[in-house]
Amino acid sequence: MTDRISRRSLLTSVALIVPAILAPTVPADPPHAKLGRVEASKPTGKAAVATVRSYGPNGTHWPANTPQIGDTFDKMIDVACDWTAIGKAIISVTDAQIAAGVHIRVAPGTLPGYGASSGSQAVLKGVGRGTATKNILVSPRDGWGSVTITDSSRLVAVKGVTFARINGPFILLTDCSRTNWAHSKVSYGFRMTASSGIVKECNAYEVVMADAKADISDPFGFAAGTNSMITDSLWEGCYCAPVFRPGGATDHIDTLQMYGNGAYRGLTIRDSTFFGALNSALQLGGPKSQDPDLGTPFMTLDHSILTAQIVAMRVRYPAPPGAYTPTIGQAINGSGESGQLFAKDSYVFGSLYTTQWGSVENSFSSYSKAPTNNKSKVGAWQYDASMSSLAADWFDELTPTPTDDYLRGIWG
Repeated sequence: MTDRISRRSLLTSVALIVPAILAPTVPADPPHAKLGRVEASKPTGKAAVATVRSYGPNGTHWPANTPQIGDTFDKMIDVACDWTAIGKAIISVTDAQIAAGVHIRVAPGTLPGYGASSGSQAVLKGVGRGTATKNILVSPRDGWGSVTITDSSRLVAVKGVTFARINGPFILLTDCSRTNWAHSKVSYGFRMTASSGIVKECNAYEVVMADAKADISDPFGFAAGTNSMITDSLWEGCYCAPVFRPGGATDHIDTLQMYGNGAYRGLTIRDSTFFGALNSALQLGGPKSQDPDLGTPFMTLDHSILTAQIVAMRVRYPAPPGAYTPTIGQAINGSGESGQLFAKDSYVFGSLYTTQWGSVENSFSSYSKAPTNNKSKVGAWQYDASMSSLAADWFDELTPTPTDDYLRGIWG
């Protein structure tokens, strides 16, 4: 696989993308009286009609600005499995047609990838405009699994498009305003970055990295380059297996990292499960003095599960042969912006970096110091010692392993 993106290359070159939250309204969960065994929420059918709350993918998380695959579209465009054909189809439609519903259906096959570093050739660049009331939908004509990207890929300045059910090794969205990636499996990772100004409305719906591996790169990333900003991004129904550091390596690895020389904030993780990489499941980074939105929500953890890597090893993912095994049990690292972190209906297995939260509602931690070290302006983290002994069956019920058979059942 060529030229997968590294955090080091992004730190020197990307600018900020600002994605906005375009999620359907979802009902709140009732408070949990205790942990115990919990039934996972299951969709009632294959068609994503309304969002069903879950901890990971279930086929129902979908961007509100995009018609669903089973909807009736005003315009259907069938194209070859070719990036140029896809780009031409995106360019060919008007805002009025998009508002009435446009579905670009890609024939079965493979799409090339040219790498996913900051200097890699983009597979699509400068197509779409995001000025219509809806997004264009691009998905496989013959369903999930019929279109695959063969190598790491970078999309640059693609606007007003939702890509769904297209699998690939690694996907990088750079400066992609109001663009969504949905119902897709990646083998190495997925990131959204900004390299030029402010970019909004770049979201992930049910993006899944299902298999643990030994590697030196963060699988998920949310980053802003110099003189750029990224904010208001929703990651909903997503799932990530742990990344272990290979023996002999010295890299710092997090499952999802917020980072960069520019300003980043407004990240919401909803209905998702992230098993921790070596350092943590979530690296928050911190605020930047030049950020014009200081004092607004920095990160929100909504109805989600984060675990330290040592918990992932115990309940689902044994360390690969030769991998370095962790000596700390950290789930969240980095300060974020004090008072601008929020949690609701969530579980955090492992320690949290000491910082103040804005609001914590119906959320539980296995870290005994969370209630005192991570005080909240409203509410509080609830320490539950029993979380340290919860076994694989609790996770299996609440956040099923997204095997290919499982994903085919919810996306096929």
